[in-house]
Amino acid sequence: MKIGIITNLQNIDKFVSTELAFANSERWMAATGGNTGNVAFVQGIKNLITAEKVGEVHWGDNPEAVNEYYDLLIICCANQIGAHVDLGSWADRLTAFNLPTLFIGLGAQSNSIGEHPDVPEGTIRLLELSKKLRTKPDVPNIITRGPFTTEVLEKLGVESLPYGCPSQFISTELNVGKKCLKHQETAQHFRVLTAAGNPWHASYTLEKTLVEIVNEYKGDYVLQHPVSLVQLALAEGEVIEEKQRERLEKIYGFMGSWETICDWFRSHGVLFADAQNWMLYSKRFTLAIGPRYHGVALPIQAGVPGKVIAIDSRTEELSDTTGIPFVRYKEIEKLSKEELVDWCKWSEEDANKYDLIRKNNAESYSEFLTKNLVSPSLNLTGLASQ
Repeated sequence: MKIGIITNLQNIDKFVSTELAFANSERWMAATGGNTGNVAFVQGIKNLITAEKVGEVHWGDNPEAVNEYYDLLIICCANQIGAHVDLGSWADRLTAFNLPTLFIGLGAQSNSIGEHPDVPEGTIRLLELSKKLRTKPDVPNIITRGPFTTEVLEKLGVESLPYGCPSQFISTELNVGKKCLKHQETAQHFRVLTAAGNPWHASYTLEKTLVEIVNEYKGDYVLQHPVSLVQLALAEGEVIEEKQRERLEKIYGFMGSWETICDWFRSHGVLFADAQNWMLYSKRFTLAIGPRYHGVALPIQAGVPGKVIAIDSRTEELSDTTGIPFVRYKEIEKLSKEELVDWCKWSEEDANKYDLIRKNNAESYSEFLTKNLVSPSLNLTGLASQ
């Protein structure tokens, strides 16, 4: 079988091999689809499957050529069910491609679990079309990020399966949770990696504590989005628009002057364009913490324990479905840096729960792929059968 994978990354392999070290923030955001966390679930999907040929398909590709060459398409999805995105253009292109299609990692975006988002007409049209793109009429072709998204889709008349983000399968280790706990217990130098949040989200008050953790525990500040934070890390502070600069000064002003803020980001702001280097870098640290799901999930795949500070339905659903310990940000926003780091440490229960959920999700993913005529990878079937 020849499988075409559709992602929101743009020539990412070329970017990593020839541009990354010299690229500006605009190129970084374009290559990673506007959020560096996207590289995590794309890598996860590639690790799921075995096929005669796996290639990249872009939305602008010639439909006849795509249809003639490939047998099936897989779309790397994200938090695209909500008022913020209209997927009507996807419906148009998938109609033109006219191939069986799997949607993996689709998520609803809302302020909290249970609060169903408004869904644009174009997205509803895509969801209706998805039923016609099944490999078999009675076999669901959508995996969601969790039960909340599946509930949202069900109310829209679309069946889906809540098996979580594919990034949980990047590691080839069978017992990642136990490996994380051992790493925590045997680390000789205590360092904490933080996943930076969003300065424009209501949870921005967390950033002061996360910065304090970086300073106190010899950490770094992993950046995914928005572009203004990437600009600071790449020494592009002078091109940040005035309104954005004012916001950043409001949030990070406790550090001192604008120049001090810029210097701190150049020293501690880090970003990645591929999952492997992200995971390798994470191994320098004892723990990971923050409001970015993939900023914690990738260290865990590397054997470094971490906990997510859930700031919306997306982060809570992803964490809960994949077994990553989490807490809602309003429950801990008044904790000191010491209290937050102490809370972040894993227990044996955390490790065992993570491994059990990951195994169960591997079984579910494997069954989903098999029913949809796709061969699961040996990594996935090995995890499912352990």
